[in-house]
Amino acid sequence: MCKSTTTLFAVLLAVTIAQAADNPPANLTPLTQPWSLMGNGGPQALPGACEVGLDRQHVGGESLHSVRCRNTSLPSFGGARMSFAVGPYLGKRVRVSAAIMTTDVSNVPNPRYPQAMGEAGLWIGVGTPRTGLRADRMQERTIKGSTDWKVHDFVVDIPADANALQAGYWMQGKGQMWIRDLKVEEVPATVPVNLVTTTPRPDSGPDMSLATPAVPRPNDRFLPPPPKWLALGDPGFELCDAGVDAQLMMAGQRNLAIACSFPIRAYIRQAFEAPAYWGKRVRFSGWIKTEQVVPREGVVQPGTNGQPGAALYLAATGSRGPVYHAIVTGSAEWTYRELVIDIPRGDDYIPLGLSLVGTGKVWLRDLKFEEVPRDTPVSPLVVTNP
Repeated sequence: MCKSTTTLFAVLLAVTIAQAADNPPANLTPLTQPWSLMGNGGPQALPGACEVGLDRQHVGGESLHSVRCRNTSLPSFGGARMSFAVGPYLGKRVRVSAAIMTTDVSNVPNPRYPQAMGEAGLWIGVGTPRTGLRADRMQERTIKGSTDWKVHDFVVDIPADANALQAGYWMQGKGQMWIRDLKVEEVPATVPVNLVTTTPRPDSGPDMSLATPAVPRPNDRFLPPPPKWLALGDPGFELCDAGVDAQLMMAGQRNLAIACSFPIRAYIRQAFEAPAYWGKRVRFSGWIKTEQVVPREGVVQPGTNGQPGAALYLAATGSRGPVYHAIVTGSAEWTYRELVIDIPRGDDYIPLGLSLVGTGKVWLRDLKFEEVPRDTPVSPLVVTNP
């Protein structure tokens, strides 16, 4: 970037910040078809939600796609995507590109989410009947801080049997991003690819090890959840403890734990890509212990998320349900619980974890996720106390 361009960007950025201080920004205009919001239900789920839409008051007079994240206590996520006709690109090399500008994209300091960085980028999804939707969001080259307009891209080979091509943008943490000129175009085979969608990412599978990089200190009660696990819940859940019981960890036992003194839904989840398990029967199991768990009052339909009490849970079709629960209430010593379900073809991801809907404390250890024989009985939607 030349010196004059850098100076102009600094002036525009200063004007934007000054205007924001004097005039709080208006809400973004909601997106319409063919755009759809990404939501927080996938593997990158975070507890807060960013505003996603069109910024009609951007400096320069343009109406731009934007993500604005204002929560300064919880990490937030927001994004949008749209589908493109894949037929013209079957068996060809394409570039998906857009220009992006950012302001103050940074992380929200919160000890429960030490790995939730403040970052932004493009998103791409390429699907086939064999692999499902393989997605990438520039994990190794995300955008941080304040940046001037710059074109970012994916260059990818589209399989001959592809049935989906999607593209979009996302941001997490706090700050704001703007996007313009999103496009898909065929490029010559001489243009090098920067993304391979025919093989899954190394980190796309489940991790039941519960290994945590944090070392507990004598006075610690809770540590953040292990890598790939996230603490989530209804508004106010952050007042609960959700992560790793430090005292149990010091005794040599890896674990997940949730403790709430007021009735609310809190859970610790992991989600991973489903295609490797398509058409298979799987089991999620672990040992669970409870202390004075009192379910939150209210009737919840079986198969929906948030069953009252403490529970091991597993979903067969991502955020679309149904959600299976193995529930424990009251006070109970370590008890083995398991859920067995079939994973249908076409499922994008598999979420599972530990939930508490009510008050009390629950622990979970010795987790396993594995394929099982077809003659293993499938669990009912709700498995209650043994």
